[in-house]
Amino acid sequence: MQRPTRRRAAGAAATTLTACSLFAAATLPAAAMTVTFIRHAESQGNASGYIDTSTPGPHLTNDQVNQNGGVTGQQQALDWANAQCPTAQCTKYDALYASTMIRTQETAAPFAAKRGLPVTILGAFDPDNPQRNSGVQEISAGIFEGVPEGDGIGRIGYILAPLAWTMGLQFVSVPGGENGLEFNERVTNALADVESGTTDTNGDGEVDAAVFSHGATIMMWTMMNVDNPNLMLFAQHQLNNTDTVVVEKNADGSWTLKEWAGEEVGAANYPTQMFVNVRDLIVAPQKAVYNMRIPVLSLDAEGIVTTGAQGVQDVAQAGVKFVTDSVTDTVNAITGIPGSIGQSTSQVSKLSTQKTVNASSAPAVAELADDTKAEVETTADSVKATITTARTTNGATKLTDGNKAEPGKAVSAVRDRVNRAANDVRGEVESSARQARETVKKLTSAAKAGKADKSDDSKPKQKAKDAA
Repeated sequence: MQRPTRRRAAGAAATTLTACSLFAAATLPAAAMTVTFIRHAESQGNASGYIDTSTPGPHLTNDQVNQNGGVTGQQQALDWANAQCPTAQCTKYDALYASTMIRTQETAAPFAAKRGLPVTILGAFDPDNPQRNSGVQEISAGIFEGVPEGDGIGRIGYILAPLAWTMGLQFVSVPGGENGLEFNERVTNALADVESGTTDTNGDGEVDAAVFSHGATIMMWTMMNVDNPNLMLFAQHQLNNTDTVVVEKNADGSWTLKEWAGEEVGAANYPTQMFVNVRDLIVAPQKAVYNMRIPVLSLDAEGIVTTGAQGVQDVAQAGVKFVTDSVTDTVNAITGIPGSIGQSTSQVSKLSTQKTVNASSAPAVAELADDTKAEVETTADSVKATITTARTTNGATKLTDGNKAEPGKAVSAVRDRVNRAANDVRGEVESSARQARETVKKLTSAAKAGKADKSDDSKPKQKAKDAA
C-alpha cells in the first residue's frame, strides 16, 4: 500500500511543480525591445560628394575608388565589427537587419560573419501584401538626386522637408520624393517586423536588434518618434559613417532615445515634454487623412467609413492624451521643486492616464482642464508654502500640522480626476466606432441583397422576352 501512495504523492508534486513553472513563465515581464541603428560605412556615393538615394545604390568604397585618402568603407565596416566583437566568441545582438541598399548590407557583412547570424533585409517586396509600406532605406531625395551635397541648395533643399517632419509637419514632401507620413509609416512598419522576428537568442533577458540603415533615415525617424528628442544633435553631432543610435521601445508603444553616436541621452525636460505633446497632437489628424487615401481611391465604401471612424477615434484620443500629458508634465514639474530641499513627492504616471476618447468628448476634456487647473494651483500654493517655511526656519525645517504642505495629495487628486474623466468617455468611443462599423456592414449587406433581388427579378422578364 505504500507504493501507490508514494506514486500519487510524486504525481501531485510533479503536477504542482509544472503548474508553478507555467505560472511563473506566464507572469514574467516581456523582454525589453532595444534597437541599435548603425549608419553604413563610406559608400562610393559618399566619396563622390553627390546625393545618391537610389536603390540598390552604390557599393562601399575600397582601395581603388576611395579618393579622400582616408579609411575606405570596407575597412570601416571591418573595424566596426572588430570593435563589437574583439574576441572570438561574440554574443552581441539577437538579430541583424539591413535596408534594401547594397551599402548597408556590405556594412553588416563583416559583423554577421563574426556573430554567426544572417542579415535579414527589411523592405523586400511582399507578394502577399503588396500595398504594405515598409523599409529602412534612405529618404528619397526626389528632385535633389544627383546634385552636390556640399554646396548649392541641394543639401539644404533635401533636408528641409525632413526637418519639418521632426516638428510634426509630416504632410510636407521632399519635392519629387516622399512625405513624412509615408516615411514614418515604412520605418515604423519595418521596426514592427524587427520586433516580431527577433527573440532573445543570447539569453541576456532582452531583445536587442542591430539595424543597418542610413544617416538621414536614422536621425529623422528617431527625432520624429522618441519621447526625449534633442534637435540640437543635428547641429552638434550629425551621424558619421558607422555611428550608432540606440532607441528603446516602452510598454505603451512609445520610444525613448538612449544613446546618440556613443553618448548617453537623458530624459526629456519640461519644455521638451511639452514640445512632444504638441507634436503628437498635430500629427494625429494628418495621419487620419493619410490613412483615408487607399479606401477613397479604391471607392471602398465600407473601408471609407471604417477608416474614417478609426481616424476620428485616433484624433480624439490624441486630444485627450495632449491634455492628460500636459497636465501630468506640468504637475510633475511643479511638484519636483520641493525635491531640492529634501521633500519627497509623488508624481503622476502618464501610462495610468492614457485612455481612449472620441470626438464627442470635447466638453469632457474642457471640463477636465478647468477642474485640474484648481488642483495645479493648490499644488503650487503648497510648494510655495514649503519653500517659504524652509527659508524662514533656522536649521532643519520642522513642519507642523498647521504649516505642512502636502502636494502629494493634490497630485493624487489630479490623477484621479484625469482617470475618471477618461473612463467616462472611453465607452462612448468604443460604442461610436462599433456602431459605425455595424452600420457599414448593414448598408453593404443591404446593397448586395438589392443587387441579388434585381438580378432574380430580371430573369423571368428575360425568359418572357426570349419566349416572345
